[in-house]
Parts: sequence; C-alpha cells; structure tokens
Amino acid sequence: MSRPTFWIAAVLSVSAAVADDTARTGPTTEAGQSPAVRPLHRHPTLFGMLVRNNNIRRRNGLRAHRMNPALAAAAQDHANYMARTGQFSHYTNGSPQSRANKYGFGGGVLENIAMGGGLDNAFGMWTNSGAHYASIVSNTTDAGFGYAVGPGGGTYFVGIYGTGSPGVGETEEDIAKFLDEEKEAAAKLAAEKTAAENDPNVKPASAIVDAEQKPANQVKPAAATDSK
Repeated sequence: MSRPTFWIAAVLSVSAAVADDTARTGPTTEAGQSPAVRPLHRHPTLFGMLVRNNNIRRRNGLRAHRMNPALAAAAQDHANYMARTGQFSHYTNGSPQSRANKYGFGGGVLENIAMGGGLDNAFGMWTNSGAHYASIVSNTTDAGFGYAVGPGGGTYFVGIYGTGSPGVGETEEDIAKFLDEEKEAAAKLAAEKTAAENDPNVKPASAIVDAEQKPANQVKPAAATDSK
C-alpha cells in the first residue's frame, strides 16, 4: 500500500503599501459557512486552526494571534483555489500579498500552505519545517486560516500572518463565545421544534379555521339589487 503524499510551502511577502485594514467576510466558501449567518473568520474549522497555531505560540512564551477577517478571507480564497484546480503553489492565484490586499489588508504577510491529511498533520509539518515554524512564531499580531477539500478528496490548508490594525481582529475568547451562543441558540430552537411536534394539543393552523379567520376573498358579495 502506498503512503499518502504531503506537501508544504512557506513564503514571505513584504509590501510598502498602506491600505485600510478592514474586516471583511468574503463570499460563501467551500469551508461550508454562509457569511450572512456566520462570518467566515468564525467558522469552527478555521477557529480550530487558530487554537492550534496559538498553542504553539504559547509554548514559546508569545502572545496569541488574533483572527483577522481580511487574512482569513485571503487564506480561504487560496485554499479554495488550490482545491478547485489542484495547483499547489503560492503564486498560481496571484500572490500572498495580492490576496491580502484584495481583502483589505495592507501590511506585509507570511504564508504557509500544506496539502494532504488533517489539521494535526498540517500543523505537524509546519512545526517541523524551519520556514513554516518561523511564520507561526513570527513577530506578528494577526493570522487568518483557510481550509478546503478538492473533488478527489485532497485537503488544502493555508495560514497567513501579518500585523493588523488594533481592534480589527478577534481573540480566541471572542470567537469561542460567539460559537457557544450559536450552539445554544440552535439547541434551543431544536428543542422548541421537537416539543411542538410532540404536543398533541398543537395542530397546524390550517386544521381549524374559524369563520372570522377566513380570508376576505372567501366572503360572498351581497346580492346585487336593481335600483330602477
């Protein structure tokens, strides 16, 4: 039986451009979330990547990265592209810097990419590679992550790092609180729906309609009279 093949790559891109580091959610992605319901950077899988990343930084006495919406959008953009095309490269979909700029991030960035396996495998490869490890423990404040699965089942991971404007990124605690509240709301809705379905006294509105509840167009018009 042949062993699966895993690939990683890292790149540093520096930009002198100054742009508005604005939080953006990006389009609906292959990671599975709808930005109208949940912002991209709060997706559970991407949150899991942030936690793994920050655990490495904590072990080195470094401050945890914030999840930056613009960097997350740039990372997911490239993960989607690689999954869709099968092209594993930093430069087949623009460049790390152009993707960061595209979503509103103006500072220089570092980018890690990996292909094959799961999250633990991707971070294991990055940790054991000098250039990738340097990106994770770099003197940056923010990070964004992307993850996508290709048509053949191949997995693609992206981590992108930079220094963002204060107040733009979200901490692990911020995102965890949002996801907990989202989970609680979903559980409450499901419980209410189940209770209503199992309540014998609850009937569909169309089952019993009082005369006063009938639509106006069901009321017969008064008989016409001839005034002549």
